[in-house]
Amino acid sequence: MAISPESKMRSPDRVLVLNVIDPREKTGLIDPQVFTGNNPLHAKRDDQAGLWYLQYEHGILPEPLKQRFTSFKALLKYSDDYFKKRNIAIKEIKD
Repeated sequence: MAISPESKMRSPDRVLVLNVIDPREKTGLIDPQVFTGNNPLHAKRDDQAGLWYLQYEHGILPEPLKQRFTSFKALLKYSDDYFKKRNIAIKEIKD
């Protein structure tokens, strides 16, 4: 089995660092404080159900992001697709 950066992540609470791709374009209903680091977007795992979900440190997520995922990889793929449509890239994942 090949070792990947994802396989080294063990934390059930990871922070997705977001970055605006083109500052001239709109980003939709995403809290602007997410880009400055004042309101981080967390990817968390519910230990009882084993499902992953997204959560802002402060505030309410947009409806399309209020889902549960069976793996971190599935959450990351969905999030990446969602954000790309809104001119946002996932720059880093902090474990």
